[in-house]
Parts: sequence; structure tokens; C-alpha cells
Amino acid sequence: FVLIAAPGGGDELQGIKRGIMELADVIVVNKADGDLAPAAGRAAADYQPAAHLLRPKHSDWVVPVLAASALEGTGIDEVWAAVTDLTEHLATTGALAELRSSQAVSWMWDEIRERLVESFRGDAAVAGRWDRVVADVRDGRLSPATAAQDLLAAHGLADAESDVPGGER
Repeated sequence: FVLIAAPGGGDELQGIKRGIMELADVIVVNKADGDLAPAAGRAAADYQPAAHLLRPKHSDWVVPVLAASALEGTGIDEVWAAVTDLTEHLATTGALAELRSSQAVSWMWDEIRERLVESFRGDAAVAGRWDRVVADVRDGRLSPATAAQDLLAAHGLADAESDVPGGER
């Protein structure tokens, strides 16, 4: 995960939530050229200690913070080297195989979800109830859980009446 950050715009660390920085394997401050070069240098200097304070995502990996300019072509080789170093590090530790395996399972579930939603939304019985049920939820006449069960029952995936206490509608 390469986090590409922009220079300037005030305190760089205020604009990035800690959560996104924790995901980064490499941090690149972009547009390190022209009038923005000094701001990019300051931003990279600000990110450096912050990156080292975070718990490492991968054991024995220190998140590099680099400045680069696509316009001038500077720093690109260093960014690529950092990505290559990370890939080699992960392959050596076995983490790359684990990551790929986990991604494959995640992609499988994404595909299942996507196909289920397509099947659900394409069902004529669901389509016939959709607008009314959505309007009832928006207006507070129907709880989201009851609405979902109603639509699932219309699709043949659940018995809406059996799971709703008192048959709430």
C-alpha cells in the first residue's frame, strides 16, 4: 500500500487520519518540484517520525517516506526500489504468500457478495416490493431489519414472519 500525500495545505499530519497511515507500506510525498519542492521536503520530514511511531504492519519493515516528482522524474527510482525491497522482504519472511492467500479468499467473498446482490436486485418479486419497502423504512413505518427480512422472503431466502417478533410491519 503506497500512500501518496500532497505537499502543502497546512500541517500535513492533521490532514491524514492515523488509520490510513497505519495501512501504508511506503509513503510518498508527491509534487516535490518547482514551488512545491520546499513544502514537499517539509511534509516528508513531518511524515518520517510519524511513520516510525506507528506499529509496523510487517515485522522488521520500516515504512520509508520519500519525496517524488512525476513531472521532473525525480524520486521515482527510489519509490520503485522501496516497493521492490518490500516485496523481497515479504517473500523472504513468507508474509507475501500469506497476504496473497488472504487476498484470494477476500476476492472470492467479494465475488459472492456481488453475485448475490445482483441476483437479489434482479428478482422480480423483490423489484415489485422495493420502492414501497424503501419508502416505509425512510418514513419510519418499517424497521430496517424487518424490511430486509421482508425483501429476503420475497427472494426466497428467509421467512419474514417467523423471525419478526409480533409480526412487526
